[in-house]
Amino acid sequence: MFSDKLLALLLGFSKYDLNRFRKFLLSPYYNDQEDILRLFEVVNHAIRRGKEAVGQLDKPAVWKALYPGRPFDDAHLRRLTSDLTVLAQRFIVAEFRQADPLTEALDLQKALGMFDLQKHLVAADRQVEKLLDRNSGKSTDFYFAQFQLHWNVFNRASKMVATAGYTEKLVAADFYLECYYLAQKLKLYIAWLLYRGFRITEREVPVVAGFWDYLGEERFMAVPLIRIYRKVILSFTDSENEEHFYELLADLDRSAGELVRTDLRECCFITQNYCALKINQGKTEYYYRYFGLIRKMVEQDLLIEEGQLPEAVFKNFITVSLGAGEYDWTEQFIRQYADYLPARIRENARMFNLAYVNFYQNNYEKVIEYLRDVEYSDVVYALGAKSMLLRTYYEQGEYLALDSLVDSFRIFLRRNKVISKNLKREYNNFLNLVKKLTTITASDKKGIADLRRRVSETSYSMPKNWLLKKIAEIEGKGLGQ
Repeated sequence: MFSDKLLALLLGFSKYDLNRFRKFLLSPYYNDQEDILRLFEVVNHAIRRGKEAVGQLDKPAVWKALYPGRPFDDAHLRRLTSDLTVLAQRFIVAEFRQADPLTEALDLQKALGMFDLQKHLVAADRQVEKLLDRNSGKSTDFYFAQFQLHWNVFNRASKMVATAGYTEKLVAADFYLECYYLAQKLKLYIAWLLYRGFRITEREVPVVAGFWDYLGEERFMAVPLIRIYRKVILSFTDSENEEHFYELLADLDRSAGELVRTDLRECCFITQNYCALKINQGKTEYYYRYFGLIRKMVEQDLLIEEGQLPEAVFKNFITVSLGAGEYDWTEQFIRQYADYLPARIRENARMFNLAYVNFYQNNYEKVIEYLRDVEYSDVVYALGAKSMLLRTYYEQGEYLALDSLVDSFRIFLRRNKVISKNLKREYNNFLNLVKKLTTITASDKKGIADLRRRVSETSYSMPKNWLLKKIAEIEGKGLGQ
């Protein structure tokens, strides 16, 4: 096989990127080896022909395309491949820098400081300030860029006697550096708080004595990101006082225009984590608050990042929206946003979740229809689809089909090498509980109590609430007699 490292890199390029990389290689400033360009042409040609052509690229074939008639030299080909890989990485950096004019302007400002070119320096300072003024929000990058601007000017001023504005630039540089540090520190602290919420850990993110009091100074309360992050931390560390959460939501609404899209998106996800915490505590009214946050993210076009929607976000939004009883909205969401999921799971996610909506609406024939199109090659969707189908058969009273599915489900769990032992144990327990549902009667008070206890001990990775609901229905039949 030809170089996996190089192919992985170039296969990640779009056609536009490949065309620009070719121009990059044609520049003698970056590349003075014609053989590297020829190697790129061989690989580029295969990429454009498709996966089959890329799969046929092996070292002898590539060598023959480069040097017909010459004896194969593995060391020479490896060197060329390595050099092309390095140039591809440099191209990525160059493209990244070109897409960030502020960083380029700051670097130019710093570099010009080595020369005594006042007119150029004044123009460079003005360009940085202009780009900062255009900034749509005040992210941590904004504060770091402000620090760099003032630090560069301060450094120049420190080399000259009696420079006007010397201390102002020094104080401004210090303030913006603090804003950058504090916002980043709080971001790390929040990440630790969220991790601690679902994982046991003895490690913690330490803060120096007096940190929280210092953070409350008025000058920092004027910094949107610091103010919002502080309210996030209060919401999670004093979660019983829900006023912190409502203050956070209000501040987030007021300050949305001052945040960059990435930070606003991240803050929205954090507020949803708080809602999830409350839902797990049994406060089902938070389904509706969570759904309100979801709908706001959709309305503000905050979901799609670089043309993609993460699968976990897609699934969470559907689960919460169904929990809030927003069935029509959820179906519309699936049809509109499934196309933004990674291609390998797109159709499975679409069909599985449409089945899920119909399960909530008791449209069981539709559930079976959609689940027929779910590919079982993906273990996650195979487990979800079988579990939903099992509940569908129970709801329809199709106990023969249910028994048959239980048996085939057990075989699937036993033979599958990917599923962990713990998860297999949980699913086998779920199968036992569903089987018990089909045989227990309302008159068996002891059996019902025992079944409820067993269900209560299961994890929320199984359909726990559905099982408890079915037990309650069986009990209800006994009360009605």
